[in-house]
Amino acid sequence: MLDTTLKSEIQDAYRRVVENLELTPRYGQRMMIAEIARTLGNIESDSEGKRTSDTHVCVLEAGTGTGKTLAYLIAALPIAKARGKRLIISTATVALQEQVLNQDLPSLASHSGIAFRYALAKGRGRYVCVARLDQALEGTEPNPTLSLFEQSLQTQSSDFTVIASDMAQAYGQGEWEGDRDNWPEAIEDAHWRRLTVDHRQCTGRRCGHFGACAFSLPS
Repeated sequence: MLDTTLKSEIQDAYRRVVENLELTPRYGQRMMIAEIARTLGNIESDSEGKRTSDTHVCVLEAGTGTGKTLAYLIAALPIAKARGKRLIISTATVALQEQVLNQDLPSLASHSGIAFRYALAKGRGRYVCVARLDQALEGTEPNPTLSLFEQSLQTQSSDFTVIASDMAQAYGQGEWEGDRDNWPEAIEDAHWRRLTVDHRQCTGRRCGHFGACAFSLPS
């Protein structure tokens, strides 16, 4: 259960944000903050930090522009700090991820009075696989005896090879860290799927390219 001090900290943070950003207080937003704080505050754990209480999930739905991100951040950050926990925010889209990282968190840090640090952690699928990149550049010699259909397929493959070659050069020279979102041009999903792996496909430390792995290397 939340103590009075923690409740006041959450309320004060919301008041500061509203005043500093000249926002209009919203009843729905206050309700979301209260519900999230109540749910998190009622979570009980044992001496090892393992949850012992049953109720620990809070599901909220609201329209665009309601202020959901601000609500869960203001409610959760003070509680996470008080309990010595790290708060993990998982977004459904890269666009929302960028909004939280580049807009919401910096704004909250500047105007809420809550002192916190934050960092971005992306999934393996957002990074190029160096082994796949190496495989993509093998066996790309043109064949003049192909049919028109086969030549069309080869042209598509050639486009992919150009992209793979550019990426390999940029990554090898340290001009690109392997992050899809930071590549200067849009990458077709079909091309990207050939250049990345999921946790089931990755061989980890057994991979011959592990020392140069974009996902495992510290940023």
